[in-house]
Amino acid sequence: MKIVLRSAALVLCFLCFQVQAQYVFKEGKLPDKISILNYSSLADVGHRNLSLQRVISDSAKLNFKQQKGKLANLGFTSNNYWLKFAVKNSLKVPVLYYLETSEPITDNTNLYLIDEKGLVQKELNGDNLDFDRKSVASRKTLFKIELAAGQTKKAYLEIKNDGEKNTLPLYLISQQTLLKETYFYQLVMGIFYGILLIIAITYFFFYIALKENSFLYYSLYVFFVGLCQFTLDGFYHQYIGTGYSWLNLHMVIISAIFSCYFFGKYSEVVLDLKEQNHTTFRLLQVLYIVLGIVFVLIIIVPGFLKYSYPAINLLTFIGMLLIFMAIFFIVKRKQTLDVFYAAGIAILFICILFAILMNFGVFPENFSTDNITKPGIGLEIVALSLSMANRIRLLNSKKEELQSIALQKSEEMNDVKSYFLSNMSHELRTPLNAILGLAAIMENNSTDPEVKANCEVIRYASHGLISSVNDILDFSKVEKGELELEKTEFKPYEILNRLASISKKQIEDKGLTFHFHTSLAADTLVIGDPVRLEQIIYNLINNAAKFTSHGSVIFESKSSLNNGNLKLTVLISDTGVGIPSEKLDSIFGLFSQTTLDNKRRFGGFGIGLSIVKALVDLHDGKININSRPDEGTTCEIEINYPVVIKKEIPISTYPKDDDHLSGKRILIVEDNPMNQMIIQMMLEDWNNTVISLANNGAECLEMMKTEHFDMILMDLQMPVMDGYEAITAIRKGETGRDKMNIPIIVITADITKESKKRVFSVGANDYMNKPIDDKIMYQKISSILIA
Repeated sequence: MKIVLRSAALVLCFLCFQVQAQYVFKEGKLPDKISILNYSSLADVGHRNLSLQRVISDSAKLNFKQQKGKLANLGFTSNNYWLKFAVKNSLKVPVLYYLETSEPITDNTNLYLIDEKGLVQKELNGDNLDFDRKSVASRKTLFKIELAAGQTKKAYLEIKNDGEKNTLPLYLISQQTLLKETYFYQLVMGIFYGILLIIAITYFFFYIALKENSFLYYSLYVFFVGLCQFTLDGFYHQYIGTGYSWLNLHMVIISAIFSCYFFGKYSEVVLDLKEQNHTTFRLLQVLYIVLGIVFVLIIIVPGFLKYSYPAINLLTFIGMLLIFMAIFFIVKRKQTLDVFYAAGIAILFICILFAILMNFGVFPENFSTDNITKPGIGLEIVALSLSMANRIRLLNSKKEELQSIALQKSEEMNDVKSYFLSNMSHELRTPLNAILGLAAIMENNSTDPEVKANCEVIRYASHGLISSVNDILDFSKVEKGELELEKTEFKPYEILNRLASISKKQIEDKGLTFHFHTSLAADTLVIGDPVRLEQIIYNLINNAAKFTSHGSVIFESKSSLNNGNLKLTVLISDTGVGIPSEKLDSIFGLFSQTTLDNKRRFGGFGIGLSIVKALVDLHDGKININSRPDEGTTCEIEINYPVVIKKEIPISTYPKDDDHLSGKRILIVEDNPMNQMIIQMMLEDWNNTVISLANNGAECLEMMKTEHFDMILMDLQMPVMDGYEAITAIRKGETGRDKMNIPIIVITADITKESKKRVFSVGANDYMNKPIDDKIMYQKISSILIA
């Protein structure tokens, strides 16, 4: 809204305005974004509602103070402020800039622009207005400033707030820069708030499934802390509460109260304060009562609002101190404490401490709360989510809760669960690809035995996680009768040798001895499902190691050829706790362990052997277990595979003992920067290999039109154009008929059978699942390049 007034007094005031208090647009490159706070002065007028004419006439009495830096921190305040400055256009052409001022949640920010003729242009902003009444429709407090050639305008900025903390940037931003910043922040904030929402919904689903209060409290905490930040950033007023209402004006303090309450309840359950630290538990109940009183006072006493903001900051800080006190006693008593939870609490404490200090004006003017709150909240949520993942594992070890979950199954919930588990697998495999890739690179590049040992630990722990994810996915398929085997050529010796290598470190770290022996020829090639064979043996070795506290684990394989078939016999023996004879018939059932005490002592989901039995049956194989309590267990499996008749293999021009691609150019098509880095680092370790990157299928096609590549490593799920579309376009000749047959290996975290079929149907040469093994990748690439 613009109001034009004329006044001789305004003209006189304009002429008397100090030259040093104005910013001048000069010849040369115009700035994209510049702070003009140094050209302004600020006056605190208390709770007086002054008119523009009054401010101008009493300017000398109002004690305007010259500002410095780039950010004036007003702290928690319900006072009114006036800020004045001037801008001059010394150019021969008009200029248009946007002025960014105050926090997005400021109640009212009104800008008065006065030109040389005394014409006053008034622009309105603030969350006390309906969003469509703002002078500039943006979540930020923005005003448009237009200057004709040679024109000077004096500006008065009126700022009103209800007690919230307020900072006062004063930036002139060009249209193009504002557009770029808007797009950038929409992307970043979309990812930030999207992750928070996904986490809140995911753990709410966990609460529905497990009926465990910690998941509900954590879900609500993440939701309300995200809502608080969403409101502070101005998005709530822009997209949800666009009108002028009591709820919209109080959403910051309401969401802050509820996030503080639910975090306390979440920590109370996770730390078991009611049983383990009753003093802290009672103090937290007092804190909840005080939070409730603050909430009620906000509703029934409007004037209390200005005191509520510093009060909530103080109560949050006290709550954090109480939780730290509880953690201190847990550590002192040498009780179990989840390291991820402790890390999340530490990050949150630092974040809150910094935010409170900034809110009370302790930090310099140039430091914004966004410098610490957004990264801090992000890291805290990641750490606490990992803590909750650990809690899931612990809760799943309780037979009563697992039985409760089993009783709630239905056909519809099975479909929802399968969809969720598939996506969970995909999301876990993406970071695991980075973890295993970096571990392999560090191990290869380091000569330090300790580093190599640590990399081994990372590797077997990650493989254990992958195995657990596969078991969970297969558990769903077993229930629905959808578990199937694939048929591909592979060498069983390579799987046995790799599993022995992975298991050796894990078992020896427990103080056990490990022995591996095989009579299988290294070059024996069979047809079958290598992933399922690895899953069977890994589960059996893992079980042997899990239930053995002293002694040894023996891994042995025997083989014999008969009528073109390989009979593979695998024996895993241990000196562990053993199984009573009356329990042997039930150990292949779902969630079956011999006693509930074993679940607590040894952990695990209780589905490993049931998956093994289902997979062995699919192979038409045999499984036999002999065991004696306190003496140990021997598990024997027998599977038959058709042997592949040896074919004439082309002479390789690439060495087997040294990764070397003789100058071949590889194009990596991957949208995830983390996976880009890992694959690139793997390939860069290969001699004489040239690497290029594309962020999606569309970029891949454009690069292929102008550059030559010998092979493409293609991800599937990407923005703009996914891997399926890109492969189809290449095979249709859209990048040139001479490039239609370029070798393409798909690298994806999607492990479903349907995806694999579709990949080959659109024309891919081969397929690899994340996480990636660099040796297997070299074998596949070098063999395809030979062919």
